[in-house]
Amino acid sequence: MAPSSPPLAGPPGLLGTWSGPTDRPAQVALVLAAFLLVVALVPRGPRWLANALDFSGLSDMVRARRFVTVAAFAAAFLSLGYIAFYLRGGPRAPEAATYWLQGRAMSHGELTWAAPDPTASFRATYLLSSLPDRLSGILPPAFSLLLAAGFLVGAPMLVGPLVAAALVVSTWLLAHELATAAGERNPARAEAIARIAVGLSIVSAALRHDTADIVPDGAAAMFVAVSIAAALRGRRTAAPPTFGAAGAALGLLLAAQPAASVVVGAALLILALDSPDRRRSVSWLVVAALPGALLLLAANRAATGHAFASPATAYLAGLEPHALARTEKVRVLVAIGRLRGHLAEAANFEPLALLAIIPLISKTRSRVATLLAVVVAALVTTGLLVTSLGAPGSAIVVPIEQALVGLAIVRLFPDSSARAATVAVALALAGFALHTSRDHQRIAAADGGRPTYEPDVAREANVTHGLLFFDDDEGYEVASDPGVPASHGVEAVRMRGDDHDRLLYDELGHPAVHRYVVGPTSATASSWVPPGGTSDIWRFEAESDWPPLVPTHGWAQVVTPAAKCASGGLVLELTPAGDAEASMMLELPVPRGTTPPARRTWTVVPRVLQQGGAGRGTLAVVLAPSGPPLARWSWSDSAGAGACTELPGQSVELGAERRQAWMVVTAQGGPVGLDKTTLRPH
Repeated sequence: MAPSSPPLAGPPGLLGTWSGPTDRPAQVALVLAAFLLVVALVPRGPRWLANALDFSGLSDMVRARRFVTVAAFAAAFLSLGYIAFYLRGGPRAPEAATYWLQGRAMSHGELTWAAPDPTASFRATYLLSSLPDRLSGILPPAFSLLLAAGFLVGAPMLVGPLVAAALVVSTWLLAHELATAAGERNPARAEAIARIAVGLSIVSAALRHDTADIVPDGAAAMFVAVSIAAALRGRRTAAPPTFGAAGAALGLLLAAQPAASVVVGAALLILALDSPDRRRSVSWLVVAALPGALLLLAANRAATGHAFASPATAYLAGLEPHALARTEKVRVLVAIGRLRGHLAEAANFEPLALLAIIPLISKTRSRVATLLAVVVAALVTTGLLVTSLGAPGSAIVVPIEQALVGLAIVRLFPDSSARAATVAVALALAGFALHTSRDHQRIAAADGGRPTYEPDVAREANVTHGLLFFDDDEGYEVASDPGVPASHGVEAVRMRGDDHDRLLYDELGHPAVHRYVVGPTSATASSWVPPGGTSDIWRFEAESDWPPLVPTHGWAQVVTPAAKCASGGLVLELTPAGDAEASMMLELPVPRGTTPPARRTWTVVPRVLQQGGAGRGTLAVVLAPSGPPLARWSWSDSAGAGACTELPGQSVELGAERRQAWMVVTAQGGPVGLDKTTLRPH
């Protein structure tokens, strides 16, 4: 998966999309932009506007607290509006569902949670499985911790707007400290710089998205702004304890976007070493960062068993198909397009963001401004070039860029900074109306124009308990609550379309069952019964076990083969890395009812897809990962070309204490495909 919010990275065209406003927010933004431009051109227009907005403290540079309070409220209100208008009330980003599920689990005090049998009915994209039945999200835990607080009070979607308010405050603090460090001794000029930065923060559509949808970028940007502002203040006032606030924010950044924390941590260390009491400053910085670091290590250990092993790295190495390498030309074009998208994040209009360069090339440039520019360059470069899951989004440096733009405007127009600031905000609003609003319209229209799960739909269908089956991973993850079983509420289940569904239904004693379906115009939750009835033959599709457990020395993926013989049209393919022998483990459920199954002999019949390649595969049924095989098969992919072959059935005794078995699949020399496994009573 790419970094957060790929729709905001900009469309394929290097200049983006330019057109007239087509939705209500864009139309309102264009009207406000025209109004502000008129105000800026009219003599004493900015002063009249400030007096008209006297309640906000805009006209008085001394009433900073009132201004910041009103600005924070405005940012939170606009993020709430974004949730209602563009997100349609729920999570929409590709990774939002996993953050949502992680946050819900953490609200129950869990970093991992148990999956009922069969576990395949509860596994999904971006969830890591560990033996025998544990699941965990693979995303860093800090943002999920914020969501957990929201779940505890019953309002997780309010976390983003609260972050938006905090981001306004942190941007104001950062801009103030930057202005002072850059030599602005006049408090009124420093306040003007901070207010321009705050104004750009409020009207930034990218920040509205990042503090509305369930993505970590807005919170990470706040952590960056708080950490640098606190470090600059501690350096300026010779107060080592202030570096404690910087360290705490750095720790949270480490637990939210680990790669970004390396760059920011280096900058904070430089500032601490440049303070009068460097030893105490560094001590406060390091010690205060420990809680965030321990949170990350605890989450890693819970998911992978090793504190320094990233679950995202383990997931991507073993499960995601390896992307084809791009040509140099394509990489350059993609990077340029993403850079254009980032420049629009600061103020909706790319030329405004370029003003951030002015303080760096003027004769009055400061060391602090240069240091922050290095931080911005390093993080933006990382965000542009690294597209894997967990890479820092470039939006996290937007507060720094907005502070630099504010400094540039005040220095370029020292005698008319209010007029210039009014024009800048007007251009930012016009940039959204005519330019970036298209990106947000694409977000609103994605996935049928609605969240993958809407609780009101289930509520209106009187779904109050039992099983709720989902056709997609995202809807399942958003609806899932690890602390609620089917007997006490609604238990979300990933529908597999095979006998995994029937087995779960039988095991729970035939509870109420509904199926959640998202159609082109609406979503429905209707009564449903898993097919299969009382048949003694059980069919388990291999692709239902994706993501598989512990793939090593290769990767697994669900593919649609050219051969039409595959059951369900899909197979689970295991591809070795080089000459190594790849392996993966799949669950083999034991059919049963509400009571433990009696010991019984079953005939196990695997079905493989042979595509005429060089791969050689084996499959073994075991009761434990390191236990002896109860049955074993081997085959060569070259034995057929586009043929689905049932391997000879072998008898296996399951039941009683043997409630669960596992299938260990290996591949060497090339990929092998497993279609399904059938259990028949002996």
